[in-house]
Amino acid sequence: MKKIYITLMLLTLFSFKVADNRSVYNIPLEAKAVCATDYDLDGDNDIIIEHGIGSTTQWGGIYMLENDGYGHFSYMDSLFDSTAGTVMHIDTVLNNVTPDIIYKRNNHTRILSKINGNYIHSSFYMGTNINEFTIGDVDNNGHLDVVFISNLEQYWGVIYNQGDGSFTAPVYYDLDYPPNDIACGDLNNDGRYDVVVGGASSVCAIYFSNTTGFEKLPLQYNATNVIIANLDNDSDMDIITFSDAYAMSFVHLYENLGNNLFDTVNNFNINEGCSDFIVTDFNNDSLPDVLFSTYNYNGDYLLYYNKGDFQFGDSLYINIIDYGESWRNMYCADMDGNSYTDILITRMIFDTTIAPSILEILFNDGKGNFVENPISSIEKLQSHNRTSLKCYPNPFKNNTTFEFTIEQTSFIEISVYNLRGELVKSLTNKTLKGGIHSIKWGGLNNASQAYKPGLYIAAIKINGALQQTIKVLKY
Repeated sequence: MKKIYITLMLLTLFSFKVADNRSVYNIPLEAKAVCATDYDLDGDNDIIIEHGIGSTTQWGGIYMLENDGYGHFSYMDSLFDSTAGTVMHIDTVLNNVTPDIIYKRNNHTRILSKINGNYIHSSFYMGTNINEFTIGDVDNNGHLDVVFISNLEQYWGVIYNQGDGSFTAPVYYDLDYPPNDIACGDLNNDGRYDVVVGGASSVCAIYFSNTTGFEKLPLQYNATNVIIANLDNDSDMDIITFSDAYAMSFVHLYENLGNNLFDTVNNFNINEGCSDFIVTDFNNDSLPDVLFSTYNYNGDYLLYYNKGDFQFGDSLYINIIDYGESWRNMYCADMDGNSYTDILITRMIFDTTIAPSILEILFNDGKGNFVENPISSIEKLQSHNRTSLKCYPNPFKNNTTFEFTIEQTSFIEISVYNLRGELVKSLTNKTLKGGIHSIKWGGLNNASQAYKPGLYIAAIKINGALQQTIKVLKY
């Protein structure tokens, strides 16, 4: 084990072998999935990577890189596990202070927790031939459940988090088509996360969660991939899907009309095949943009900026170097602290003489460019001095107070998000005069329901521009 530890550490120490820029890192073989979170709770996002078993090293598992606060990374830790999944989530599923790492091992949900400095693995059975999963509070008990699909056996299911470190036995729902993707989110603001299941050979469908089970609503088009997001920045969540035809992709937007009704609006086509997509706000205008990964392994990513009212601008091509990879995965988060969302890419390499696997970070300068090096944090520090957002007590149990200072009359938005970037509570959204202000949060979400203990992100925007984020811990 000591030899493996030294080998893994050296891989990162020699991380600049692939290229001269500081955003390309050699990582162990079989990199499958990547996420980012403030794992060491020091105020910046670290990187978590899932690896399958490498044929030469016989190592697989979870590999962690620590952020120095300025977007440069070094080896933090690694744990052996014979994983091979391509999906990973980070959240406080088991109500620990440190975020849990949730991934799939064979037909089980694996949860890696860090408690008092010690790593603990938990494993929960989902079913047979499971190929995708996600998390959400389906039964509104304050704890995140796991929903999943089996493409081969044509079903979806859920295991319910009981809040005591255990999950229920799986509950299954048969489908008449092979599902490709599954998403989870509260579509009707009742506190219960609903489920959307997509299939490439049939239409996808919403399953609204209620106290007696699920109510099905078919959607109009088939879908290879499905994401739930607030596309028009109103009070409810919408749905975006795409279907891939290798030479072309078809994007479908579903506007939430309320009362469990959805309407398709402004669908568009992409003249390239796409393998994956992510929905997040890249330019801090409070509207989620869409990033597609194409099949063109010469390096094309396609970014569509959201213009509002379900309109998207022309695609922006983002090019990366072709290392001859056999697999690519991506994740988006602010990695250099400039308040703009960056792009993380993991790549398995055919030719391991180049690198075992590669992690690349494309840093967002906020001006439509994605560059090789971290953006200077000078502007961030200056904006922090102007806003000075803080909260006390922190951690808190029942109530906490946010205090902030603004220099002049401005439109102020303060919101609280969970670790997956989902809005929990909008605290203020109005014009305030310059000076010192304060506002209380009692740990409730926008539906006035008590939110579970865990780590949250509070963000302040001034005149529509994101100025500062802070970590808030509810216990």
